[in-house]
Amino acid sequence: MRNILFLLIATAGLGGCATQIMSERECLAGNWYAAGFEDGAAGLLEAAADERAARCAKFGVAVDTRAYMDGRKAALARLCTDEGGYGFGRDGSVYRGVCSLDVEPAFLGGYLSGRRIYALVLDRDAAQSAYDTASSQAGYQSNAINKARYVLGDAEATAEEIEDAKGALDYALRAHKRATHDAEDALYALGRADEALDQAIASTTQWRRSRAFADASLMLAEAHMFARQETAISYCTDEVGSFRPSCWLRAGAALHDRDTGVLCVVGPGEARLVRRQSRVPGWAHEYAFYAGEEGSGRTARRPTDEFQALFEGDAAHTYLGVSCQATRQIY
Repeated sequence: MRNILFLLIATAGLGGCATQIMSERECLAGNWYAAGFEDGAAGLLEAAADERAARCAKFGVAVDTRAYMDGRKAALARLCTDEGGYGFGRDGSVYRGVCSLDVEPAFLGGYLSGRRIYALVLDRDAAQSAYDTASSQAGYQSNAINKARYVLGDAEATAEEIEDAKGALDYALRAHKRATHDAEDALYALGRADEALDQAIASTTQWRRSRAFADASLMLAEAHMFARQETAISYCTDEVGSFRPSCWLRAGAALHDRDTGVLCVVGPGEARLVRRQSRVPGWAHEYAFYAGEEGSGRTARRPTDEFQALFEGDAAHTYLGVSCQATRQIY
């Protein structure tokens, strides 16, 4: 799942993967309010406007920045609500921290709820696919059994055909038994997945009062605050199911230790949250950094470095800076 998500994000530019390449006709039409609304509704960064501008510049058309931003603002006003966040997360869309600080808590409340359901829908779809595959295999082997038995019952069949049919029947019977067993297991798993999805939907209100929800909300809010404060970070998003943040460093951009100025990491690359732990006074996000290859979207298979993003223990969870000293103590 993570590899697929990274490929979609990394190959789409800073604006995200929803912006379509504009045609010459669309550039000349110049409906920049609609373009801004589309990108805002998709939760894309403002850099999406740069992608559109670069495309239209080839046709001698300039962006109407004001119209674009008006459309984007209107879309975000609709998106950055509890209801908007739920639909956004439920559809599997990726949040990149585009909502303002005053409305982000409401958005995240809905987003986390929808994203939780989306993860279980993926599990349910995978279980359905496994059942369909096993059932199809059982059906295929059942047909093979019937064909072999037909040959064995054919009075005009040659000795060679009969011998081949015996071998095919023996194989098909064993394969059918395995496929039938697999289908039964898959059907049970599908039932469990359906049950888990139904329970999650029914318990949404209760889950939003849980410690798990509160921890996930704070963790994501802090990660997006980190991205807003550090120009080296393009944006942060979260992993489906676990809500663990991943933050994307711009090519050539660097993070430095707040106390010593020592270089921590240089982009491009992906910083994946390993753990969120308490410290004195506040919280620390410990990230594993996977160096990236500029232009390809690929990252190292194993971490190439690590660092911490530090937050104050106040109500606003104020971002304090990065720490990457060789020896550090987390309380």
